[in-house]
Amino acid sequence: MSLSTLEAYELIRFSEAFEARLVTANDMIADREGLAPEKEWMTTALKMVHSALVPAPALIERAKDLPELEEAREEFSFQQQNLWVDALEKLHAGITFAASSRAPVIEALFPHLKFPQLRRAPQETVNEFAAAYERRLKSSYVSRIFAQDDFAIVRPVVDQVARAYAAWQASLTPANLPDSQTAPLRAELISVGSKLDLAVRQARLLAEAAFVPIPDAFDSTGLSAKPKRRAGRGLPFGFEEMSTEPSTEEPREDSEIPNAESSVLPETVASEENAAAAAPAPAEAPPAEPPPAPEVAADPAPSEVAADAAPAEAKPARRGRKKAEPKPPETD
Repeated sequence: MSLSTLEAYELIRFSEAFEARLVTANDMIADREGLAPEKEWMTTALKMVHSALVPAPALIERAKDLPELEEAREEFSFQQQNLWVDALEKLHAGITFAASSRAPVIEALFPHLKFPQLRRAPQETVNEFAAAYERRLKSSYVSRIFAQDDFAIVRPVVDQVARAYAAWQASLTPANLPDSQTAPLRAELISVGSKLDLAVRQARLLAEAAFVPIPDAFDSTGLSAKPKRRAGRGLPFGFEEMSTEPSTEEPREDSEIPNAESSVLPETVASEENAAAAAPAPAEAPPAEPPPAPEVAADPAPSEVAADAAPAEAKPARRGRKKAEPKPPETD
């Protein structure tokens, strides 16, 4: 199956989470006595996924600027924003270690601790906080305190905060990649995604086999989860349009119901026709009165009325209905 660039990207992200679950599952089975073959299977599964993931981080950082990977850029920017907040928290912890949690420089640099809110804050809020932080950092008081030998441990962290903020700013604007770079990036991304797809499937089977001796343990590891397929999103390898490929989606449930009903209708109609044909015809059809006509020259003869009414009385009369008696002929 040909993957799109977005599907390959999501496979890489899923494989990273799958590897973390696989490490936890490996620790679970390693603590048990015996199960030597099962432990080897888990070790093999972990090595397979880890080896296939080696080129993934650097590849994702280069491929995020592809035009069709807007979601990858948003996720990468969110990660850079969190790395910047991590650096701010590290700076706060360094000041606390160098002085104390009540050091006046903390109040001067961070008058309002909003680290958790900054992780999901919009771009405007982050920029406002960063501008206020830079203004306080360059103040004479904070500069004089950080110049002391006791705060030598925090000066490298200040530089780390500045680099993290610059990386987040750079992640907001995608780079314009030339065509000579986009095609190899797409091919490499799809190749790594295909290898990871195979490695994850094999590792899942090995892990499931390893947990067979432990009832219900495999389901608790979360390794049975599978990546979501989103066909038609992103550019597939070779730049084909997904709409031109034959659809591989299964029919929806709501489309199966009318098909099932339509397959029953012919049989039902046929059975009703056979029942009607097998029913015995009445020996003598009762004469029926013709509907009154506005202008009739003369009353029809009884024989003609019976002949005309015979086809209409082919069906047997319903039960409980009294048979109509023929009217006596009129006399002048």
